[in-house]
Amino acid sequence: MRSSAVLLLFAWAAAPGCNCGDGAGTTSPTPTAGADGESRVLNVGNPARGLDAVPDYDAQAQALRADVAPRLPDPIPDTTTACTQMLAAVGEYYAQTERDATPQHAALQATHDSELKACVAETSAAAASCVALLAREQAGEYPWLLDQCSRAFPRSGS
Repeated sequence: MRSSAVLLLFAWAAAPGCNCGDGAGTTSPTPTAGADGESRVLNVGNPARGLDAVPDYDAQAQALRADVAPRLPDPIPDTTTACTQMLAAVGEYYAQTERDATPQHAALQATHDSELKACVAETSAAAASCVALLAREQAGEYPWLLDQCSRAFPRSGS
């Protein structure tokens, strides 16, 4: 009996605590060590805070629209040009921010034609210009920027 009580006490003391509160403990960057031992910080774009704290992505997109709209090119280029510029800016973003951009560059090259076709079909020229602008500012990764800019600048009739 005594050994099971000690084991239970040890298991209880060693168990990690639940951060079920306001999520304050989940927002700190996580230090990691690179392959060469160099320490770097990974900033998590959407830290887990629980179901009650799901971000309002539409509200964030509207705030983004207010910030980006005055900085978009005037006039907005046609959709094909805007999408081409967007993909070029995304390629530049990954080339500047990745330690080894080779895998990302290869993935972008392999999907370029399908991404361009999908962009022209599904994305407004303003949204593509928004992504290009923000990618050049290194404001976020491509999927998140595309989502937010598409919400902020939807296609007509969407």
